[in-house]
Amino acid sequence: MAENVPPTSASAAAAAANADQPGRPYYESLRTTLRQTIEKKRKLDEQIAAVEDQIFKAEGSYLEETANSGNIVRGFDGWVKGVQVGGRGSVDDRRRGRVRDDDRVFSRSSVGWMKVSC
Repeated sequence: MAENVPPTSASAAAAAANADQPGRPYYESLRTTLRQTIEKKRKLDEQIAAVEDQIFKAEGSYLEETANSGNIVRGFDGWVKGVQVGGRGSVDDRRRGRVRDDDRVFSRSSVGWMKVSC
């Protein structure tokens, strides 16, 4: 059927090339929106990493301080038995009361922890 199509002139070829131009502004707006969205995601990823780090530190501090007396993860048997938190042996207690990864209930539930562990 190509034999039935009249030959195109230079002006017709230019008109065909310009026919694509109305889509160009839309493409550029999508491109700008994509760049803005990627930048926003990067900032949100940084913020969530900072919050996860803050939770990790606070959780570690809590677990270290309550290792001998009792806490929400291990139970409160030490508290019932009357073990004191702090005092003269607090430095030794903290060394013995190292935090295991299994005890980190809140940190292990984060998205960042899941990415690292996989």
